[in-house]
Amino acid sequence: MKLKHTFIGILSTCALGLASCDLNITPDSYIADINFYQNEAEVNTAVIGCYGGIHAPLNIEWALTELRSDNTRMNGTRSSNDAFMQLLALDLGTMDASNPNIRTYWEATYQNINNCNSILKPEVLAVVENEKKRAQFEGEALFIRAYHYFNLVRLFGPTFLVTEEISIAESLKKDRSSVQATYAQIIDDLKRSVTDLQDITYSSNDLGRATVLAAKSLLAKVYLTLGRYEDAKPLLSDVVTAKGETLNVKYADVFDTTKEMNDDIIFTVRYKSGSLGIGSPFANTFAPQNSGANVITGSGDGKNYPTKEISAAYSKEDLRKDVSMADSYYDKSKDVEAQVAYVKKFLSEVSIRYDAENDWPIIRYADVLLMYAEVLNEVDGPSAGLKYLNLVRERAGLSKIESDAVTTRNVFRTYLEKERRLELAFENQRWFDLLRWGKAIEVINKHIQETEWDFYAGYTQQINKLKDYQLILPIPQSVIDNNPGVITQNPNY
Repeated sequence: MKLKHTFIGILSTCALGLASCDLNITPDSYIADINFYQNEAEVNTAVIGCYGGIHAPLNIEWALTELRSDNTRMNGTRSSNDAFMQLLALDLGTMDASNPNIRTYWEATYQNINNCNSILKPEVLAVVENEKKRAQFEGEALFIRAYHYFNLVRLFGPTFLVTEEISIAESLKKDRSSVQATYAQIIDDLKRSVTDLQDITYSSNDLGRATVLAAKSLLAKVYLTLGRYEDAKPLLSDVVTAKGETLNVKYADVFDTTKEMNDDIIFTVRYKSGSLGIGSPFANTFAPQNSGANVITGSGDGKNYPTKEISAAYSKEDLRKDVSMADSYYDKSKDVEAQVAYVKKFLSEVSIRYDAENDWPIIRYADVLLMYAEVLNEVDGPSAGLKYLNLVRERAGLSKIESDAVTTRNVFRTYLEKERRLELAFENQRWFDLLRWGKAIEVINKHIQETEWDFYAGYTQQINKLKDYQLILPIPQSVIDNNPGVITQNPNY
């Protein structure tokens, strides 16, 4: 079990104190008390609250990303309850603007953007007398805000780009900013974060806070998403130089709750068990439904069910499969092996449901190495990126790919895309990768109508091919209703 660091302790106290909001708005009657934050300690607590604010959107993010990909699906076809049907709509791409999962994610994300914006006020940062601490707090808030907007723009397209508090009256006149403007803000935030965090180091009491390597890695991923390989290359090179050209941690140890904050972790969302209000829900959420105590105390919900395709994608030698998923579990009461698949990556024993210890990695060093391999292939050719691709494969127990097997960029991409899928399976990366590669429509339609058709054919409703407009989510109807005649909905919703 991880040490009870100060960071986790303060995070648990912040979990109960985060205010909610639909957009980042301040009521007209609100008079800001610039003296609310009196000193460095109070600003520090507010910053840690922003880390805690990542929990709420992350807790449902799998349904907006992994479930929409070819890695996971629903666990059955017979249920007709509303919660099941709303998740099924995301799986099939038939979601509409009333989907509660979309609204939950949207509101929680903007809530935490608001938390970040409240810290980034000049009058708030001004109470921190120590210049280095002031830069640290600003860099952390900018990093978290950029992380949220990066997810929003990829999921919803044009966003409500709000970087300071606005009144309700002002919010009712505000439409969405363009994708281009959103990315410009994300890049600016991350560049400033890199500068602010450049010379910041943390003690063991602060493990989990954003570092300069995290900011550089996230900025590189933004550039990679935009196809700006030349801009991503030096950032990734900096991270690789700092970390060394090796993977020091066994794959199983990356997700071991007794070895958290290991060398593969660049940025992770921290959870802590013990009825503190900040335990991880995923162990129970992803464990098999009706499995009793055979897999985890309190049974499981059976959500985010691994597909047959992802299971078959691992070779027998690949050490990652047994860490990432299982195809079955042993039912002690019946003395049989129940053929039910489930995600294992975030599984640890719990005393109570939805209160596991497992952190959720956002950026891992293996991810950086694969991004670097991808960028080098695009910029300098396949031979330049092969070493970094092989580093990831070797840790997984796989043989090296020889240079004569990857003579073209296209061949390299095929190897790279498979490696990213298997290395980062169930970490909410697959959907975003398919989007930026321009392969989501092709892959998901094949997934639904071919590779997993024996499952999807069990539904009574018609299963249609995914269309381009379904690659982004609808804006929640509640947001449209609050801003009639101003806010434009995404096309065809």
